[in-house]
Amino acid sequence: MERIAVIGTGPIGTSIGLALKKVGLKNTEVIGQCSDRDVLSIIKKINAFDETVSGVDEALEEAQLIIVDSPVSETRDILQMMSPHLSDGAVVTDTGNSKVRCAVWAEEFLPSSIAYIGGRPIVKDYDFKLESSSGELFKDNLYCVMPSDRADEQAIKTVVSMIEAMGAVPYFLDPVEHDSYSAAVDILPMVISAAYVNTTAGSDSWKEMHKTASGAFDQQSSASSDDPIDIETQCLTVSQPLIHWIDQMILSMHKIRSQLNEDSDDLIESFITAWEQRARWETGAIGLDDNRPALPTAGESMASVLLGDKLAKRFTKLGDADKRSSWKYPRTL
Repeated sequence: MERIAVIGTGPIGTSIGLALKKVGLKNTEVIGQCSDRDVLSIIKKINAFDETVSGVDEALEEAQLIIVDSPVSETRDILQMMSPHLSDGAVVTDTGNSKVRCAVWAEEFLPSSIAYIGGRPIVKDYDFKLESSSGELFKDNLYCVMPSDRADEQAIKTVVSMIEAMGAVPYFLDPVEHDSYSAAVDILPMVISAAYVNTTAGSDSWKEMHKTASGAFDQQSSASSDDPIDIETQCLTVSQPLIHWIDQMILSMHKIRSQLNEDSDDLIESFITAWEQRARWETGAIGLDDNRPALPTAGESMASVLLGDKLAKRFTKLGDADKRSSWKYPRTL
C-alpha cells in the first residue's frame, strides 16, 4: 500500500487530507502528522485522514509523497527533521508562500535521492480556522507547481496527479517569479496592516480614538494579528521583491496624497480604478480576450452600469468644476 503523509496539519494540510480521502485513492493511505494534541483532536474529529500520528518518523515510514504544511518560520527545521526518515525516491512538496528559500533549504537538508517540488494552492475564499477545513477547498482553483532541478518527470507527475485528484488546476511557475507575486499579494498586505496599526495606535490621540474604531479598523488591522515571528520570516525570505512592492505602494499613496493636496479631479479616478480592478479580479475578468464583454472603464458610463444611477449622478456632479463648491470639505486657512 502506498502512503501520502501530510506533515504539520494546518487548515490547508487538513483540507488536502479531506480532499484526497474524498477521492478514495486505491491502495493509498493518507497520514496526518501534528505534535499538537489539540490539533490532533480536531483533525480526528473531522476524520480528515486515514490515520493521525504525532511523530514525524511514524508519518514518514515508507511514505512516497510528503506534503509539508507549516508556517515558513518552521519549514526549515521540519525539512531538517524529516531528512533521516525519508525513503529513497520519495517526493517532497510544501504549501508555503516563499519558494526560493524553501528550495534552498530542500537542497541543503534533503538527501540527493529525494525530489523536491515547490507547491502552493491559491484559494480566494479561505477560512483560517482548522474546523472549517474542506475537501472542496481546491476545486477549480490554481495550484502553483515549481519543480527543483532534482525533480524528474515522474516526481512532477506524482505532484500533478495529486493536484488534479483534488480538483485543482496545476499552474507552473518559476520560483523567483512566484515569490515576487507572493510578496505583492500575500505579504505586502501584512506589512501595510502593521504600518496602519502602528500609525493609528501609535498616535497621541489613540487613547480616545480607539473608542470610535469599528469594522473598518478591524478589517484593515486583522492581518497584523498573525504571529509576528512568522510575518517577519515571510518578509525576510522575500525581502528584495517585497522592498520593490513597498516602494510601489509608497508611490501610489503619494499620488493620492498629491490629489488630495491639490484638490484634484483625478482623486475619484483613483478610487474608481481601484474598484474596477478589484471587480475584475473578483469576477475572473482579468485577461479575457477582446471578443468577450469587458467591464467599462472609469467614467460616468462605468459608474452608471456597475454602481447605479445614484453614484453616476454624483460622479457627474463631482466632475463639474463649477459645482464642486457645493460638496467640498470646508477648510480652515
